[in-house]
Amino acid sequence: MNKIETIIQQDTRVSHEAIFYKGEVFTFFDSGLTRNVFTNDDKTLVIKVLIERQYKDYNLEEAEIYENASEEVRKEMAETKLVMDGFLIEQEFCNPIKFDDRNQTIPEMLFADSCRGEVGWTKEGKLVCFDLDEYKKY
Repeated sequence: MNKIETIIQQDTRVSHEAIFYKGEVFTFFDSGLTRNVFTNDDKTLVIKVLIERQYKDYNLEEAEIYENASEEVRKEMAETKLVMDGFLIEQEFCNPIKFDDRNQTIPEMLFADSCRGEVGWTKEGKLVCFDLDEYKKY
């Protein structure tokens, strides 16, 4: 059985939390409007935790977007799955372009703009969308 533990908790909006998940410590990485994001030490995986569970379930929405996408579309998305009965999104780590000074080609810039900048670089150096409800909406 999977278990998640909050090791240190501060405020739910500005967080310095660490979460123990699947035998690893995930530390706070970033937050959006609806979720806090934590990453493991080797930056291969992130987990997304809803800030407020009583509102819309953005984890479920993101998982459904990924599951319902074609294989072609999934190639432009971070690998994503819903875990722990929907409590978490587990996603491959992508270094967001806002934290990365890597040069982008014109097609990569256009792709990033079409996803409202919610894209990052995988360990293989591929630019993918990680906030899937923003995928090519713009």
